[in-house]
Amino acid sequence: MKYLIATALLSALLFWAGCTTTPSEQAYSNPDPKPQKASVDRIAQKNLVFPKDLAGIPFRSLEVYEAKHPGFGVGYLYENEDTQLDISVFDGGYKNIVNGIFSEGVHHYYEEAKEQIAAIESQGYYKILRVVSDDWIQVGEQPFLYFSFVYDNGHEEKSSYLMMTGYDGNFLKVRLTTDLAKDTEVFDAFMTDFGSLISSLTTS
Repeated sequence: MKYLIATALLSALLFWAGCTTTPSEQAYSNPDPKPQKASVDRIAQKNLVFPKDLAGIPFRSLEVYEAKHPGFGVGYLYENEDTQLDISVFDGGYKNIVNGIFSEGVHHYYEEAKEQIAAIESQGYYKILRVVSDDWIQVGEQPFLYFSFVYDNGHEEKSSYLMMTGYDGNFLKVRLTTDLAKDTEVFDAFMTDFGSLISSLTTS
């Protein structure tokens, strides 16, 4: 497995050291023109060490799927009473994953995740009220394919986000779900902290 997966357990040991980077001045934007394909810079390596909380959402668990299911990578769960944040780092068996949103694999797993969202709705777990966006978004320095929607689970309305990109030789997938009433507050805080985290670099 590639760099991020191979160092997942080391990252877990360093977990409580937290993130030393500072929030970027602008966490996200939707620039024009659309992002261009970037060359791979192997001198600057990503320094992705997940902190003990992200945007005020506490870390709950780390799941290492790779040993039993090659290609599945690792998953980080952050959760509180209002919000659930799942971050997955995996390669899916793909080699030479291109950074950003232009690779076949990124689009494959993005569409697969949207199909899973629709399948869960068809099983009656919630009803999608509206799709807010199906496009791309800039998080820090990193473009992501981006799908957001609002659903009703029978008790309350929730805002949910899916983000997918190629990142440092792996796929990086984010699922963020929070109470609709706290949507803006939670989303903005997440974009600031996560944008800073994934934009941090260490020189090799």
